[in-house]
Amino acid sequence: GGWEVSAVACVDEPERSVYYLSTEAGPLERQLYAVPLEGGRRRRISSEEGTHSVLMAPGCRYYLDVFSSLTTPTRRTVHASSGRELAVFTESDQTALREYDLRPVEIMQVKAPDGAALYARLIRPAGFQPDRKYPAVVFVYGGPHSQNVRNSWQGLSLEQVLAHRGFVIWQLDNRGSSGRGHLWEAALYRRFGERELQDQQAGIKHLLSLGFVDEKRLGIYGWSYGGFMTLYALTQAPDLFRAGVAGAPVADWRNYDTIYTERYLGLPAENPEGYRLSSPLNFAANLKAALLLVHNLEDDNVLFQNTLQMADALQRAGKSFEMMIYPQKTHGVTGAARRHLWETIAAFFESRLGR
Repeated sequence: GGWEVSAVACVDEPERSVYYLSTEAGPLERQLYAVPLEGGRRRRISSEEGTHSVLMAPGCRYYLDVFSSLTTPTRRTVHASSGRELAVFTESDQTALREYDLRPVEIMQVKAPDGAALYARLIRPAGFQPDRKYPAVVFVYGGPHSQNVRNSWQGLSLEQVLAHRGFVIWQLDNRGSSGRGHLWEAALYRRFGERELQDQQAGIKHLLSLGFVDEKRLGIYGWSYGGFMTLYALTQAPDLFRAGVAGAPVADWRNYDTIYTERYLGLPAENPEGYRLSSPLNFAANLKAALLLVHNLEDDNVLFQNTLQMADALQRAGKSFEMMIYPQKTHGVTGAARRHLWETIAAFFESRLGR
C-alpha cells in the first residue's frame, strides 16, 4: 500500500505471525498491526489515534505501549498481544498542561501543485485575533529520516515560546520526509533543496491564504538539515523571507559524511552539478534577508567548517550577517546554553520581524 512499515516489533515463529508498526492509518500516526508470515489479512491492534511506540516481550505475548497525541502527554501502558490493556506503567504527566498556557497545535493538509498531499502544523499566537496581521516563523527540517508533523505530544518548545511572543508558527513536512514511503523520499535523489523548497513555498502560500499572516514579516528557522534548508531558502527565494536563523547548517554536502550524502547525491565526481546546485555557498550573493548563523565550535556531526565556509562566502559577496558560536562538542546546544540559544533566536526574530 501507500504507507510505510516503520518498525518490526516482534516475530512470533510458533504462531507464524509478525507484529509491526506502520503508517497505514495515516502518515501522522504510528499504529501496531499483526499479519501472518505467509501474508494475508492484517489486523490492527492499537486503538487510540496518535503515535504508538511498542516494546514487545520475548514470545510476543505482552508489550509496553508508549503512546502520545497532540493533546495527550506520553502515557505508558502494558498490553496483551491482542491489544487489551492490562496495567498502567506510567500515567501521563500533566504538569506542562497545568502550569503553562500551551497554545493548541493544529494539523492542516496542503495540496501541492502536482496534487500531492502535504501535512503542516500551525500554532496561533497567544491572544490571537483573526482580523490582525501577525509575523510568522516557518520552522523547517526538510531532510530524509525525519518527520516533524505528527499526531504526537509536542510539549514545551521554542515554538511555544515564540507563539507567546506574538508569532504564528508554521511547519510543513516536504517531499523527502519519513513516514510516506520510499518514493516520497526518492524525490530528493541527486539534488538537495530544490524539491523541498517547492513544497515549502506551497505551504507558505497556503499559510498566507488564511488571512492573518503578514507576508512582509516572514522568518525561517532550522537546525542541521533545517539549517541547510534555511540557507537554501534565503539564497534561492531571496524575496520570500525577511529573516532567517540557520543552526548547524550544511553549507556544502562535500563536508558531510559519505554514508548519508552519497546515498542520495552519489559520488561528487559522478554528480558534480548536483553537489554544486545543492550548496548555498554558491549562491551567497543572492542573500537579502537578515541572517543569524549559529553553530557549536566542535560539532561532531555537521562540522563547524560549514558555517566558516558560509561566512567566508557571504563576506566575499559583501553580505552582512550575524553569528553566535557555542563552545560545545555536540551537534545540538545543550545545558544552560540552550536557554541562551532560545533567547538569542527569539530576540533576533523580534528585532527583525516585530511582534
